[in-house]
Amino acid sequence: MNVVVTGIGVLSPAGSAPAALWTGVASGQSFVRRVTRFDPAPFRSQVAGEIADFDPEARLDRKLARRLDRFSALAVVAAEDALRDAALENIEQPEEFGVSIGSALGGAALAEEQHRRYLTGGIGAVRPVLAISVFGAAAACNVAQQCGLHGPVLGNTNSCAAGVTAIGEACMLMRQGRARRMLAGGVEAPLAPLTFGAFDLLRAMSAKWNDAPERSSRPFDRARDGFVMAEAAAVLMLEREEDAVRRGARIYGCVAGFGLSNDAFHMSAPREDGSDSARSMLAALADAGMTPEEVECVSAHGSATPPGDTAEARALEQVLGERLARVPVIATKGCHGHALGATGAVEVAIALLAMERGEVPPSANADDPEPSVATATTARPMRIANVLKNTAGFGGLNAALVLRREA
Repeated sequence: MNVVVTGIGVLSPAGSAPAALWTGVASGQSFVRRVTRFDPAPFRSQVAGEIADFDPEARLDRKLARRLDRFSALAVVAAEDALRDAALENIEQPEEFGVSIGSALGGAALAEEQHRRYLTGGIGAVRPVLAISVFGAAAACNVAQQCGLHGPVLGNTNSCAAGVTAIGEACMLMRQGRARRMLAGGVEAPLAPLTFGAFDLLRAMSAKWNDAPERSSRPFDRARDGFVMAEAAAVLMLEREEDAVRRGARIYGCVAGFGLSNDAFHMSAPREDGSDSARSMLAALADAGMTPEEVECVSAHGSATPPGDTAEARALEQVLGERLARVPVIATKGCHGHALGATGAVEVAIALLAMERGEVPPSANADDPEPSVATATTARPMRIANVLKNTAGFGGLNAALVLRREA
């Protein structure tokens, strides 16, 4: 049974609709700016990828918008956009329609805000909905409730691999016959002082380009010095191919394979040889019934951290061998930043659009790319039949997908 994508809902610094996202990414520009949500002066890193045009009250019922925190509001709007893009606003068989959404931090930013209120005003100053807003599956549950979906609901917190894990788990449920349709993706709203500062303490974020934010996120570039935190949401509408064909739906592509692994090495650093990341990619290829020789394009994790990109390049070399220098690598975090658990889902959307448009988008800030990786420094027209998507996250979590243009 083939699982296909018939709708995309996305909110990101580079664009908040599929067409807008593609325009932003294809431009080769960076949408990273100096942080405006709070004063970043105390931190080494002072840049981020913010969604400039998101107003929950303009997109949702006013009462709902005021109840939801930014984390859940982003997820609900992206899910509704995915349904609309798939022409599935009228839900049939809601008991067979599920949700799978990943996030590294869930409602941590709201918890941080409410803790400040508690310290200054006591428990009476805290929002009554705090407890039901901050847990990792809150976004998925709010999507299910708002859209009236009664099928399986999953909310994983697999760090920066969460979005890709959510899509893969949704496909597994569908293959097992436990759901007919799934909304799947990732969401992250981490731009709050303590949350931001916690990553700054790890010295994992870029601090070299505070005076030139648009140059700060540099995947596979020799001048990279860390990732740039961002917010985003991306939700895909997944359907059985037979159902999508029957109703004449637009099909972006097929999710053909899924793989998972763990480094079991370090909580914040990847295994240096990339061997376990390679295992997850090889597992996804095996699941798709493909060999490494058939891979036409890679969508890399490309976090722009010195150890992360080096380990990923070694993993890709183990998968692709000498072809690594020739297989085009999509690495777009230079454009939109790194939205932790949401980024993998955003990049799946970009990969699907790349296959549809017949173009490998450029990697912003790839001014002096590592020679071992065929990072696209300019837009490259190409008929792409498949993409191998890789992600990795804190805790040694690795997840990979194989996407095909046609099932």
